[in-house]
Amino acid sequence: MIRGASFKNWLERIAHLDKATLITLAKRFYGQREFFQKILNLIQDGIIVIDSSGRIELINTTAETMLNLKDIGDMILWKCIPELLKQVDIQHITEHSIHAEVRLTYPASKILRFYSVPIEEGDTLRAVCVFSDITQHIQKKACEIEEGKLESVALLSAGIAHEIGNPLNSIALQLELMKSDLSAGHKDTILSAIDICRTEVDRLNGIIKNFLQALRPVTPNLTDADVLELLHFVVKFLSPELVNDGVEIRFEVDGEIPLIIGDTNQLKQVFFNIIKNSVDAMTIRKQLTIQVSSDDEHVLVAFCDTGEGMSDVQIQQVFTPFVTSKAHGSGLGMFIVQRILREHDASITIESHEHQGTKIVLSFPRKIKNPKQITQKTSHLIADD
Repeated sequence: MIRGASFKNWLERIAHLDKATLITLAKRFYGQREFFQKILNLIQDGIIVIDSSGRIELINTTAETMLNLKDIGDMILWKCIPELLKQVDIQHITEHSIHAEVRLTYPASKILRFYSVPIEEGDTLRAVCVFSDITQHIQKKACEIEEGKLESVALLSAGIAHEIGNPLNSIALQLELMKSDLSAGHKDTILSAIDICRTEVDRLNGIIKNFLQALRPVTPNLTDADVLELLHFVVKFLSPELVNDGVEIRFEVDGEIPLIIGDTNQLKQVFFNIIKNSVDAMTIRKQLTIQVSSDDEHVLVAFCDTGEGMSDVQIQQVFTPFVTSKAHGSGLGMFIVQRILREHDASITIESHEHQGTKIVLSFPRKIKNPKQITQKTSHLIADD
């Protein structure tokens, strides 16, 4: 095989070579081409080398089979595969790398991942095109998505059926009692049963409302959002309940907090749900610390409670619909939180140990990135007013 330095030496001497040496050189080049062709034919991806006009100069057997190409000759690549013209920037194929997915319909329907790299040798422009058949991969992913949808529907259906069943049974029982009391003339008992039915109907309405909210998310109305302002609003809104329950809220703010982009109403709901969960988890020493900070790319909000904490199993089920440890909870609060955060390109992490409290950290993308942010630690206590 002729290596780089040797090849250069041959080029410098080629004008002075005799006929026998030229024949030897030609044979060595031909043998080298055959050697590389054998290697190319072993590769499972389709490989084609084209010149600046798209003429096929080199092709491996995988590409011939994959693209149903025979008797190549001086064929132009995109004339052999007209679908390329619709999905690939052909004019610049020898100028920069191109990535695309190409859908073929003939001779069989398939999806190919297309990747090309330009190669420049002096004034000669070429491109190496690589084709990978990803049809089965795409079909497998589509099946997994459909299975996931069916599983989610089944889970939600089972949950909603269970949640609705309890109040319906209660209402049916009260109606039977009312029927008996009506014939006996027990007015007070009937009024009590009516109140119970009304309470159960309200409960049903709440379940359906939360279910529809989780199932039909509203497209966020994205604007500039001040995380601290929204947190203070939610805490103030919950203040009467927090004071009544003896909950102490502390804010720890690390420097100037930049703006984020978000739907302020949806973000309020996220903070409301998380704070409510934290408050419900605390029984004895009720202190919730809200830490707000930022780094070069994100605004971070951490909720640290002094509650009972969660087991590993409970943590895994936090975002599962209708799974709740609350006596009257819907089990959809954190499911909705996760959905809203996804729509805001935000993330949530949960750290918790039984009897050691829980820490929930939200990470939101900053509106403006700041690689040289200077922070200053501040802390203050929210007064009970």
